[in-house]
Amino acid sequence: MTDQYKQNEGDQSEKSKVEWAKPASLLNVLSSKFESIAKLQHMQLPSWSLLVFLGIILLVFAWKHIAVSQAESRLEKERTEMTQNLETERSIIIRKAREYADSQYNKEEERFGLVLSWAVRGELIRNNLDQVSQYLNELVKMRDTERVVLISDEGKLLVSTDKRLEEAEGTDLYPASVLDQRKVTIMSDVNGKKLLVVPVMGLNSRLATVVVSYKQAALSGS
Repeated sequence: MTDQYKQNEGDQSEKSKVEWAKPASLLNVLSSKFESIAKLQHMQLPSWSLLVFLGIILLVFAWKHIAVSQAESRLEKERTEMTQNLETERSIIIRKAREYADSQYNKEEERFGLVLSWAVRGELIRNNLDQVSQYLNELVKMRDTERVVLISDEGKLLVSTDKRLEEAEGTDLYPASVLDQRKVTIMSDVNGKKLLVVPVMGLNSRLATVVVSYKQAALSGS
């Protein structure tokens, strides 16, 4: 009996294998297994789900647009700041270069003024105004020089390269702040002119003052 049971069990197993081997049976089994997936394929999403999905897409695009705009704005701001910093540094360098050049030029003018004062003092002591006039007429030929005058300590105009001023008083040409200088001084923007003021000193007092008037150089932003 046991042998017969085993034989029946074997026959059923073989039958089962034969059934599994049939394509129709395999398809039915797979269909039943994935029936839930097949149902999902035929289901339609509700309208609110579609709206939510579209809303998410719109939010993503909006966020991307905002992020790109912010990045571009930040880049433009950094570029502007960099340009301003470079321009500031450039202006500082130019200003320092001008200040250095002016300081060197002023030193040379001061040395020139000292030599001029010594030369004029010698001629004044000898009462030789004609020689002083020749000195000043040579000076006025220098670039950007407009006129050169010699004014006594009492305010009288002794020599002028501008013949139209021969009858003028020295105090009418320049204020006391200019004529009272006791050392070689460079004064900028005096009535729109640059002045080299050269006091001519005697042993105990000032004999006269030479004033060289230049065109005031226009400052450029570049």
